Amino acid sequence: MLKLKESQNVFLKGGDEAVILLHSFTGTVRDVKALAEFLNEAGYTCYIPAYKGHGLSLEGILAYTTNDWWEQVQDSYHYLKDSGYETIHVLGVSLGALMSLKLVETFDVKKCIAMSTPHNRTNKDIKRRLYHYGERINQIQGLDEDESKRQLALIDDYEDGARLFTSFIEDIMNHLDAVNIPISIKYGELDQRFYQDSAEKIYHDISSEHKELTAYKNATHLMTRSDDKEQIEQDILEFLKK
Repeated sequence: MLKLKESQNVFLKGGDEAVILLHSFTGTVRDVKALAEFLNEAGYTCYIPAYKGHGLSLEGILAYTTNDWWEQVQDSYHYLKDSGYETIHVLGVSLGALMSLKLVETFDVKKCIAMSTPHNRTNKDIKRRLYHYGERINQIQGLDEDESKRQLALIDDYEDGARLFTSFIEDIMNHLDAVNIPISIKYGELDQRFYQDSAEKIYHDISSEHKELTAYKNATHLMTRSDDKEQIEQDILEFLKK
């Protein structure tokens, strides 16, 4: 059986401006690591928190909720502030985009990039995503059929976690009028149509005077690792430099 290693936070020291990069639900720091390295080469200090339980077994991720991951995101912000970084930008993909918006609603952030952002999700959606993750990670680990079934059955007990997740999204969407900083909202045209609708809704509901909505023809849900990733990297850098 393959033993999985927990991802570690990534800190790339650069200039005086810092960027927090936030990965997706059931993803890892690899979602945004190449982007962080690109931005770091351009002079930015980059920090990627590794969400607890992610990249591990299904049982591992089920031990945590959005409350835990949001706490880590806040810790990342405070770490950079305490380290002397006055200018902090934030970007994220999917759950990471939601966390980015919440960070903007809560703290002093300079600019925000939100990619593949869901404006709502049901408990069933969350559990379905966990089931797909569980099937994939169980196969990677080489679990036998009985152990795989045991872990997949644990998803039924994640009702509170799923409820917290959907409430987390709802709370963010209810406070979008608090988002008044420069923001870039992105979605992939190869992703589900739902994410285009979400991007348009968020773009409409935020209060920012300086906001942009961009579609990428060859981008899937995980935009930072799609065929359009190089264009996305360049666009993000240009947005941060404005």
